[in-house]
Parts: sequence; C-alpha cells; structure tokens
Amino acid sequence: MAAAAAAFVTVVAARAGGDDVDVDAFRKSADRPAFCKEASPLDLSRSEELTPHDRRHVIEDLRQMAPDDMTEEFDRLLAWYEHPEEDDRERSKQASVRVGEFIERSCDDINIGGIRT
Repeated sequence: MAAAAAAFVTVVAARAGGDDVDVDAFRKSADRPAFCKEASPLDLSRSEELTPHDRRHVIEDLRQMAPDDMTEEFDRLLAWYEHPEEDDRERSKQASVRVGEFIERSCDDINIGGIRT
C-alpha cells in the first residue's frame, strides 16, 4: 500500500497525452466546490499528512464526485493502490497524471507536486 501511495506522488511528474474531459464545464458545475474541498488534502502543502490509507480514501471519494469521463482514470488508479502490478505500472502512471491534472485544473487552490497545468 505504501508503494501505491509513493507511486501516486512519484508519477504525477510524468505527462499523459490527451484531455477528453470538459474541465470548464465541471468548474461551472455545482459539484465542483465539494470536489475541491475533498481534494484539498492532496495539495502539496498538506499531502505529507496523509497516510496511504487516507490517500486512497480521498481518491475513492473523489471518484464518486468526478465527471463520468474521469471515472475510468480514477478506477485505474484505485486498482493500482489495491494491487500494484508491474504490468500495469505505465497505465497507472498515466491515470495518476490525468487524475492529478484534472484536480489541478478543477481546483484553483490545489497544487499537486509534479503536475504542470
């Protein structure tokens, strides 16, 4: 589990191609404030306070609040947390970056280390 949490922090520096999610529409949605509040523990200034278990729960909660277009990325990341398999490492890295980018683009006050949006 610790490896999965470390992987999240480490892989957010990698870049994934494409962006199919309408972030602007989500930013205007009524769901955004609650989503950003839930995501706030992932901010670089606070993320060291999270245990791997807590981080996974934040990601699970965010998955429930995210737009449908993002659920596959959250699912892939959560699967990595539960079963970090070497065969899935690259796909998990891409999912981690996409999730991090989505959070940063959606939430003005959140900075996830290694993400450049």
